[in-house]
Amino acid sequence: MAKLFNQTTNRQGLLVYGGEASSDFGMVIAEAPAFNRSTRKQTVFSVPGRNGDIILQQDAWNDVPRNYNVWLTEGDGKDLTSKVDELMAWLNSKKGYQRLEDNFEPDVFRLAYYSGGASFENHLTQYGSGTLSFTCRAERFYKSGEQPIEVSNGDKVNNPTRYASKPLIHIEGSGSVTIAFGGATMSATLTDYINIDCDAMNAYRLPAENMNNKISGTFPTLQPGINTIGLTGSITKVVITPRFFTI
Repeated sequence: MAKLFNQTTNRQGLLVYGGEASSDFGMVIAEAPAFNRSTRKQTVFSVPGRNGDIILQQDAWNDVPRNYNVWLTEGDGKDLTSKVDELMAWLNSKKGYQRLEDNFEPDVFRLAYYSGGASFENHLTQYGSGTLSFTCRAERFYKSGEQPIEVSNGDKVNNPTRYASKPLIHIEGSGSVTIAFGGATMSATLTDYINIDCDAMNAYRLPAENMNNKISGTFPTLQPGINTIGLTGSITKVVITPRFFTI
């Protein structure tokens, strides 16, 4: 997907959603989208006779909208109606959160879904204009955080952000092993390897073998700043994909 994105960014006003580029549908983005940022999940209680409120804040964030004002033109021997139909079929065919990136913030990507529907103004049946609305998870994931880091016992990983990230951990080895960082320890029983997804809170082997019965403990997070990696047991290789993000 990163390659596809890089191939399209020589033009202005483009996005890639679910592995397909807006330029493939004759669509251009008219202007940069607004800087919408997420709000923290929290509950506020007002106590009679007491100044201030009681605030229960979660280490979690609400979804946030991202809207694109777009133009759609005729082309490739297709009329405007056909172009609108193709565009909607592209967006509506994607289910659940998909990778969303654009060239207005080229260093990050989002996880987003398109909930359906759109209204295009018809300009003399030659071009249309409208707004496409996506619902995004709060995180803006740094593409640099997709680079895997191979670590050994005692190595340090620096999280350059102010937010604790939930990495993907690949462990190779045998028998009972542990991995610890960010104030948490996870134990696993290996025959050859295991993947631990600290965001989905899931352990698996490819293509789709559930390994949750082989782990115990707390899913580690990469806290802001320096994280020291602790490993025990017969481990031959550990690779961490850090998934650094900002809100």
